[in-house]
Amino acid sequence: MKYGHISQKPYCCVPACVQMILRRRKLQLLPQTEIAYDLGIILPPKERHLFKSYKGSKPKSGWGTRIDIKKYSLTSFFQKRGYNLKEKFIAGKVFSSEKSFKDFLSKNVKNDLLVCFNHPLLYKGRGSKGHASLIQRFTGEYIILSDPDSGHKKPRKVPVANLLKAIKGHYKGGVWVVK
Repeated sequence: MKYGHISQKPYCCVPACVQMILRRRKLQLLPQTEIAYDLGIILPPKERHLFKSYKGSKPKSGWGTRIDIKKYSLTSFFQKRGYNLKEKFIAGKVFSSEKSFKDFLSKNVKNDLLVCFNHPLLYKGRGSKGHASLIQRFTGEYIILSDPDSGHKKPRKVPVANLLKAIKGHYKGGVWVVK
């Protein structure tokens, strides 16, 4: 799938990915902040001046959206907004091997695949920070990601094994299949 890059606002990687999905499907585009509210965004206290967010302590999955909670799920968002789409979450721990992950990708690459992973683990940084991107293409050994990070407007090529490790290295890492 080809996604045109949309840069994320702070902590809005998932809303930017949702915008890319909506645009690819030629559906009405909503502002990232509006999508973020519907997906239960929580910002750190020092960043709440950027835009309104739900107040609360840092979730285990990190600052940002809470699509792992049913009322903030992608499916809830799609239903609320009248989009004929739904998602199915596949937890990273389901993939017992690189081969099982590749088999999954081969069967599902025609759908929109939003992947949540440990950003520093994938991109050789330090610490643990959740991030989301869209799988644009799967070539067998590599995955091409459409990353909403404003510093990476071109698709990013990553080894399948590295992405799987980064998915498993995030508290709520996994793949949301959007149909």
